[in-house]
Amino acid sequence: MALSAKEITTHYTSSLHSLGEIAWSYYYQGQLDGAMQLFERGSHLLDFPEITDLDQAQFLLKYAEFLIANYLLTNQNEDLALTTIDRAQAAARKSQDQLQQATAHYLIGQMKYYQNMHKGIQDYTEARTRLQQANKLYSDLRDTEGIAQTLFYVGLTYEREDDKQRAESHYQQALKIAREHSHKWIISEATRHLAGLMMQQDTDLALRYALESLRLRSEIGFKRALPLAHFLVSDIYALRNELDAALEQCRQGQQLAEEMGIRSAMLNGLLTMGQIQLQQGAFAEARTSFEAAYQLAQKTNIAFAIAAAQDSLAQLQTRVSEN
Repeated sequence: MALSAKEITTHYTSSLHSLGEIAWSYYYQGQLDGAMQLFERGSHLLDFPEITDLDQAQFLLKYAEFLIANYLLTNQNEDLALTTIDRAQAAARKSQDQLQQATAHYLIGQMKYYQNMHKGIQDYTEARTRLQQANKLYSDLRDTEGIAQTLFYVGLTYEREDDKQRAESHYQQALKIAREHSHKWIISEATRHLAGLMMQQDTDLALRYALESLRLRSEIGFKRALPLAHFLVSDIYALRNELDAALEQCRQGQQLAEEMGIRSAMLNGLLTMGQIQLQQGAFAEARTSFEAAYQLAQKTNIAFAIAAAQDSLAQLQTRVSEN
């Protein structure tokens, strides 16, 4: 017996939701290729007439969010990410669903932020404007997760422009809302960046924030995000001259990065290890780590990573000259 149009729509809705959920789980576990394949297969279903505008918008927005994260990690598939964001925004408008439209603005702002990072562009005004527009839409809807997330990203734009006071203010606002409503991922993000801001002022507070961020990422099963959390904790231990603890955290992060094959995380691990070796006075080992990081940064062609590796090599040369 043939299915009715309504029944077909119901099956499509269920299938798209399931594909998106499985793909997102793969992403959480650092299985980027598997997540990409599932999202690509789901996107081929979207032209069937029984699929609603809202289902199209929801799937495309989740696909776009993954592609943006993948772009951050790999500096690849920029054109696909931009095309998918455009499709998602068009679907969101067509659905006339305000939450989907707010999310489209948020993703556009997020993508512009990461494009600036990768290309070394210092003016984040355009990204911030999009994120503020999204924040206004989320506020009108009283969507606390969206409000907190966009506040956090606005803070990131200020931090990149070295406006630490405004960055901290936005992180604290995001953290307050996220704590009130148990949005654990946003708590983890805000505490991570607050830890970074506090490192030169109060290492006790910085360490508490960094350990909370690490704990929450582990608690929600976000393996992909764990390496950088370990490296941040390592950096703070190194700043406190607790080098055994710093090494242990760095090794844990490196192991996870290598397991998942995420080159940007592996690069961060090399830089973190190099800084510990530099602090130990192991200059030859530090040079090996920094040069490997520089070579990997060139392969990924990420501007801020190349600059970080170059700065580390210059720092090493200064230390060698002084000894």
